[in-house]
Amino acid sequence: MPTIASPRRIEGFEPRRDPFAPPESSITLRIRVATHRGALTEQLAEGADPTSSPELTLRASQLTSDRRRRQLARSLRRTVNEVRNPAPTRALVSIVNRYAVFEANDAIQATIGRLASPDPVAVKGMAMLERILTDGVSSPLYGRFEPDAFRSQLLLAKSDLDLAQADFSIAA
Repeated sequence: MPTIASPRRIEGFEPRRDPFAPPESSITLRIRVATHRGALTEQLAEGADPTSSPELTLRASQLTSDRRRRQLARSLRRTVNEVRNPAPTRALVSIVNRYAVFEANDAIQATIGRLASPDPVAVKGMAMLERILTDGVSSPLYGRFEPDAFRSQLLLAKSDLDLAQADFSIAA
């Protein structure tokens, strides 16, 4: 099952952009990215240039890594499996919108296939997919939205995965 995180934008967070600042340690950058990962992911999902700051560059490389691709594909497979075969203790209560998952099965399978392919993926598509799977508030995977909203968002994210050459992509 997908992990729910709060990708809400943190007000007042701006990546460091002082060209005269001394180089920072790797651990400092990693801590800052871990602390603001939701806001950074949201910026990337909206099309921010991943090379515009060290924080966005690191977050983009995390999102496009083979490891993260496997994790998101596994999360999608587990979601489908749980909807089809709910645990007896959760048969009556479901965190995910079961109808949306049933309705989007073709899009889910296509996205899993795209994540498993050796072709590079675009940062924007990965950030969009991350947001769809982890945002428990505004994702149609978890709430009651218009019919076909989850499928539409998933197909949009998948199409943005395919734009790796036209979009900003980071080599992992």
